[in-house]
Amino acid sequence: MKSIALFVVLILLLAALAVQVGSPAWASGPSTVSFKISTITSTLVYPASLAAGDLSGDGIPDLAVVGFNGPLSYAMGKGDGTFGSWQVGDSGSQSLYVTLADVKGNGKLDSVVADGDYLIFIGYGNGHGEFNGERIITDNSDGGPVRVAVADLNDDGVPDLVGIDSAAGELPGNVFVKLGKKPRGFGPFHYFSVGGCNPSSIVVGDLNHDNIPDLVVADTGCGNRYGHVAVLLGKGDGTFQKPVTYGAGEGPYSLALADFNGDGNLDLAVSTVSGVEVLLGKGDGTFSAAKEYAKGMDSISIVAADFNGDGFIDLAATENNNVIVLLGNGDGTFQPPVRFHVSDSAGQLITADFNVDGKPDLATVNPYDGTVSILLNTTPFPTPRRSHSH
Repeated sequence: MKSIALFVVLILLLAALAVQVGSPAWASGPSTVSFKISTITSTLVYPASLAAGDLSGDGIPDLAVVGFNGPLSYAMGKGDGTFGSWQVGDSGSQSLYVTLADVKGNGKLDSVVADGDYLIFIGYGNGHGEFNGERIITDNSDGGPVRVAVADLNDDGVPDLVGIDSAAGELPGNVFVKLGKKPRGFGPFHYFSVGGCNPSSIVVGDLNHDNIPDLVVADTGCGNRYGHVAVLLGKGDGTFQKPVTYGAGEGPYSLALADFNGDGNLDLAVSTVSGVEVLLGKGDGTFSAAKEYAKGMDSISIVAADFNGDGFIDLAATENNNVIVLLGNGDGTFQPPVRFHVSDSAGQLITADFNVDGKPDLATVNPYDGTVSILLNTTPFPTPRRSHSH
């Protein structure tokens, strides 16, 4: 009997050790999250989109904002969650979306603006917080771009442009691609169907571990169609396979890719007019059926990050006048939402470490009151236990 008891104790000890080895050292972190909220007045009457990135090379995120009634505005971060005065760049008067990315491949962030009036504006950054030589790319024979991203789609070491167009080619709502050229510039537009009628968001990631960028597009639908998300697997030459579509609630609008269950595969979160949908990736470019969270929430933007420092990816989304946070459980499921009131019109949401304290913060544009809300993360992060390994 004594030997049996010792055997049972040994099994329990091995099981406990396996849990410690397989889980993050900080997995016992807080299950709450908190933010300090402040508001910045924008130079735009109706700001539509914002982006964050280090424009000056000082290690501090800066802000860029575009809207429907003025040029690109950007402000330099001070490192404490506040920003300097707004500066003006060039963009269209119907700007829908802005992202900051290294378009030239020189290590300096540029501004890329999708304008609904058939234009893409690129402001080439000089690495000192200024944009030199704004360049306009036009293709008036096709529809207006509503989202744009930068990625090397054909593995030639040159950044390319990929986005969604409101009315491109023969069918409304296609993906467009413009392959980059050296030393700068782009080739002609190429279009790929997303199998829908009203695309609203696009994200880029390697969904099947072949080191080739793939695309996921949210299509909000039209008429009596609820919409879907479409997966376009990359071929490695700047072209894509035919879209495979997945149901994702009513009116899918915004997307976030991250590994929610720690299996090494990219998963997908979708903000919709009916809630937040999560589709777990299988690692081969396919996804499981969507599971709904925050039912009844009407959201137009979603991001993913570890907001409470427990080692698990969480979600944050806008909900009318709130930002909500859904803490991840580490297995691909999420806790009920925690709400933070920001304004009467929370729009696009982004995440960055604005006060450089190692915690992801949030920012959202508020279109109806012309402001930007900054949510500084005040959650007490757990201290990782010391490792005794050598």
